[in-house]
Formats: sequence, C-alpha cells, structure tokens
Amino acid sequence: MAMNDNSSKTRPSGAPGSAFFIASWKSLEEGLTLMAGTPERERLVPETVSALRKAQAAGDPPSKLLLRVLAATAFLSDDSPIRSERGEVGAMT
Repeated sequence: MAMNDNSSKTRPSGAPGSAFFIASWKSLEEGLTLMAGTPERERLVPETVSALRKAQAAGDPPSKLLLRVLAATAFLSDDSPIRSERGEVGAMT
C-alpha cells in the first residue's frame, strides 16, 4: 500500500484535520484513581477532577487544561507521603 504525501507531513496543533484525544471526566477520574500512589492521594482524586472541570468551565484553553491534567497526574501518582512525619507539607507546595 502506497503512502500519500500528505500523510507524512505533520500539521500544527489545532489545524483543520488534526487529531484529538477525548476522554470523559469519569474515565479521567477512574484512571487517576488507578494511578494514585497512596491511599491519601487516592482520596484527593474526586476533588482534583472537580477542580479540573471548573478550570475548563472557566475557559482555560486546551493547552493549559492539558498541563493541569498532567500536573495532577504526576502529583497523584507520586508514592511519597504528602506530609512528612514532622508535619511538613511535601510535593505541590
């Protein structure tokens, strides 16, 4: 099967014909729950998804919302304690 010349060219993000990845909020929540590094972080998943939904509703552009999702994923999948034994707050401070 021959390749079309257009198939080898990359298109800038947002260009007509560019591909999209779409997931439901429920799927995101389920994925973040599965990836949660500790039970403490798992309990933060619903609140995190709610904050992401509010950011989208407030008009965050897709690139900023994606960055927020990636940051939330990194934070929630970390397996270190959020607070140290001395009560110091870790990670996202």
